[in-house]
Amino acid sequence: MPQVTVIMPAYQAAATLGRAIASVRAQTFSDWELIVVDDASTDETGNVAREHAANDERVRVLANSRNEGAAASMNRGWRESRSELVAILDADDLALPTRLEKQADFFSREGEIHVAGAAAHFVDARGHYLRRVSLPAAHEVLAERRWYACPFVHSTVMMRRTFLETTGGYTAGLRLGEDYDLWMRGFTHGGFRYANLSEALVIYRARPTQRWAMIRASAAVRLRAGRRERRRWRGWGAATRILVEGAVEQSGIFAWRDLKKGLPPAPVEVTAALGRGVGNLKA
Repeated sequence: MPQVTVIMPAYQAAATLGRAIASVRAQTFSDWELIVVDDASTDETGNVAREHAANDERVRVLANSRNEGAAASMNRGWRESRSELVAILDADDLALPTRLEKQADFFSREGEIHVAGAAAHFVDARGHYLRRVSLPAAHEVLAERRWYACPFVHSTVMMRRTFLETTGGYTAGLRLGEDYDLWMRGFTHGGFRYANLSEALVIYRARPTQRWAMIRASAAVRLRAGRRERRRWRGWGAATRILVEGAVEQSGIFAWRDLKKGLPPAPVEVTAALGRGVGNLKA
């Protein structure tokens, strides 16, 4: 039985999936299995995944008969997994070589932690470096911020299987915000604790075309949490705040500040992982 299972939901991801899988196969930690869940893609996603599976017995491919969304695909993946630790990696992101090693070691030392994320390097759709995103390490800080900020960059997360079994995993009907919804539900289950590693362990591809949809999904998560916890005014206030902040962001009012600062140089580890400089993620 592998120590870690990596779940990778994939839909129409043929252009990026090969590199995402390769980044798992290149890990310094070898006791893993990778489950790619092809969510009824009509491109070459399934063929790319099966090619890797043919060359590495640790890679397994599951195929949905119809498109069910990432939440349902991830649930199918972890329920068919065989490990006590479950990691997530999106099909257009990259795991840096020591990602699984660092997180597995963290869980072996921190028995009270149930979900652990990490910092991440953000790049745009073409692989141009944007910034390093680091979230608070302590559970207490994450809990205090939970109404106003998602505690994790999803592709950096590793979870204990007991956390998924107790919470039921992702809410299958959600198409966006399913990760934030899970973390919010986890906060209210007694005894679960979260943490973030300070080291960047993933290259995360930002998706600006989905930004407004994600903002609305985050607002909906906060409203549901308010109803579930009988704190409707708190949920309403948090939802209103993210919608107002999102509207200001989407208006581009402050875009001149980013243009003035310019893009930061990519760290060496990011350049090496992307290959050929900071080229695109498709190669």
